Formats: sequence, structure tokens, C-alpha cells
Amino acid sequence: MWSGNRTQGNRKMFARVLTVGALLAAIAVPASVAQAQTAGSIVRVEEDWAIVLNEPNDGISSPQFHTVMSPTGDLNSLYAQVTWNYRESPDFAPGGLELQMRNGEVLAQNKIGREDQFSTWAETIRWTQTMETNGVNLNFSIKDGQSITWGPFGYGEGLHVSESGGPLNLNTYSPDVSVQNACITYGSNRVNALVLMEVRYYSQTGLVKTDGMRVVYVIGQ
Repeated sequence: MWSGNRTQGNRKMFARVLTVGALLAAIAVPASVAQAQTAGSIVRVEEDWAIVLNEPNDGISSPQFHTVMSPTGDLNSLYAQVTWNYRESPDFAPGGLELQMRNGEVLAQNKIGREDQFSTWAETIRWTQTMETNGVNLNFSIKDGQSITWGPFGYGEGLHVSESGGPLNLNTYSPDVSVQNACITYGSNRVNALVLMEVRYYSQTGLVKTDGMRVVYVIGQ
């Protein structure tokens, strides 16, 4: 357990050195070059995310946040949501994560992932959210997760949901929807940054284009 003096000192250290620019540079990955390889419909989109914690508190399950991903420009029909460091269906439970496929405000299905609470001081958690359509089903998954608390996590452990009635393509997907609807719902003071690092768009023949970094939250801003 951190002592009061040590905790206060660490907070002062973060205030001195953790400028916005330094923080984003620390978690950035090399930018991809956007190239139009085909004019075909978009059938898969991948979002790379990162969250930087400072002092998580597993005694009160803090922080908690959620991310979303929609195949369209809004949340009025099918879309995916992930709750992080808590689960809410059928009842609230601390820790872990929950994948949800929602149809507007209605929960269509869900999948429970890890149950451990974030507890590692100053860790960066990375993951990729993938949405894909085959014209019949809308598929959503978490893959390539990296965390000190959880270790590797993702698709291989069943972090995947699928629902029928999806769109024919993802041409109306917008990263703005993901950014505007991501939210730290509890304990934002325990988060240094939440960032959508990169977005990749794929047709049936391969990568079409990429989008760069979008900041959802930076502490003190």
C-alpha cells in the first residue's frame, strides 16, 4: 500500500512531467500511411485504443469507463459497447469487462470477460476493437489486449459477440461516434489519458485507409 507522503509525492511528480504532449508521445505508435487500395465497400474496421492509469483503487473499483463502436453514424440501431473494470448485466459487479451488443437502448446480448479489477499503478492498457459485417451478422470483438493487471487478453478467450440484422457494409461508420460516446464514468482522476490511437478500414481485398490519433480524455484538460 502506498503511504500518504509517497502518494502525494507521486502526484506532484505526474503534475510536473506528465504534460499533454509527453503523455501522448509516450503511448503513441508509428503512424501508418493512408493509402486508397480499393474502392470497394468497407466490411471491417479496427480501432486501436490505449488508456493510461495513474493510481487505480481496487477497493472501490476505480476507475470505470466504457467504449463504443457503431457501424453507422449514430447509436440508434445495432452497436457495440464495452464496460471496463465493471460489469452491469444482469447486475453490477466490480472488475473485469463486459462486451455488449445493443440495439438502441435495448441490450441484445452480452459476453463477460475478465473479472479482476485494475490494480497496477501507472500502467498502460492497450487493445483493439474490431467490427465486421458479412451482410447478415454484425460481429464485434476485442483482440490483442495488453495489460499488466490482466496480462494478454482478447479474441482467443471468447471476447466476441455477434448479432443478426447488421448492415451490408460499414461505409457509414465514423470514429467520431466512438470518440464522442467513450466515457470515464467513475474515477477520472485516476486516469491520465484515454486515446483512440488509430483506425483501420478494410474492404474484402485488404486495407483501404487509416485514421490517426483522437484524444478522448487527458487529465487536467
